[in-house]
Amino acid sequence: MPTVFERHFRERGEFKNLEFGLHRIQAALDSLGISDNIAKNVIHLAGTNGKGSTALFIEQILRHRGHSTALFTSPHIHTIRERIRLNGQNISPSDFDRVTSDLIPVIDRHMLTYFEALTLIAFKVFSDAQPDTAIIETGLGGRLDSTNVLNKKLPVITSISIDHTEYLGTDIFGIADEKLAIIKDNPLFFLGRNTEEITSYIYNKLADKQIIRPDYSDGQYMGFGIPYSNNLRLAESVCGHITAGGMPSDLKLPMCRMERFGQFILEGAHNEAGLAILAERFRGKNPTAIFSCTRDRDFQKLYNILSGVCGKIVVTQIPDNDRSIDITTLNPSLFMTKSPEEALKLAVELSENADILVCGSLYLCAYIREILTKGNV
Repeated sequence: MPTVFERHFRERGEFKNLEFGLHRIQAALDSLGISDNIAKNVIHLAGTNGKGSTALFIEQILRHRGHSTALFTSPHIHTIRERIRLNGQNISPSDFDRVTSDLIPVIDRHMLTYFEALTLIAFKVFSDAQPDTAIIETGLGGRLDSTNVLNKKLPVITSISIDHTEYLGTDIFGIADEKLAIIKDNPLFFLGRNTEEITSYIYNKLADKQIIRPDYSDGQYMGFGIPYSNNLRLAESVCGHITAGGMPSDLKLPMCRMERFGQFILEGAHNEAGLAILAERFRGKNPTAIFSCTRDRDFQKLYNILSGVCGKIVVTQIPDNDRSIDITTLNPSLFMTKSPEEALKLAVELSENADILVCGSLYLCAYIREILTKGNV
């Protein structure tokens, strides 16, 4: 059953023509008396790749060390309630509906977008709960992301690469500047693994800040391979700044990040940098792939990255997504089907029992995950 939030935005529609800016969400939060007081400690993450796994690692480590936590992430896989968590649990349906109902007048008065409204709800939930630490992930960019109303915080910058070019442009240093804007006046921040070019740029640009950067490597760490091994190193460093303690032995990745169901591996890597790392991981293993992406991405470039390591690639469309590629515009010699269900069957036939890698879109991974969890293959 759809939540009150989903029903409201379906009926009202998104305010698609609003300019990016923090004035709407700031005014809404001010009306509720909410500022940086959403938790005793606030960790704020921005970056192109690695935010979700780093945030979830931080949550698990801090909970293992006895801290109460709040977590705000995006997108979700199966339920919108995944985006707002307290102490490792999704917000309950009743609590989510109750808080949304209470805040709908504020959401409408300030004409908040979908993501701004979710930010408002999350910050209200966290402000009421007062956890030891709130872990907040930016949705897009950083400078004008609705989460960047936060001022006093521990900023975390994960890996930076070119993505969302329609919003952030194609200049890698300009994209970096958008992410780095979450740091504000805070004296220190944590830096994830980046190229030497980006790392040098950041050190030069922010020479007046204390930059904490763990030792990164291509080796495994606590059972995780790259990039997640380095995201875990980053998360451990952030947590060590807040509280000392051991590491949990049962750390988990978010759904659809190197998640295995039999011969299927779901990996939400969806941009050039993410797929390049994924390809290296599978080099020499000759998996079959089920792949799709959105129209704003360079399909051929992403396809070529995968074709260097995959035996066969089945291209499909992202269901119920207006931004999906249209396979009728692609080279007809490719293995293609509009239906992800048919793509699954074709991939099984082509795979000869090799691993089947589902990638290119978190939305595609989520859709196929639903099929796999119901055993409908």
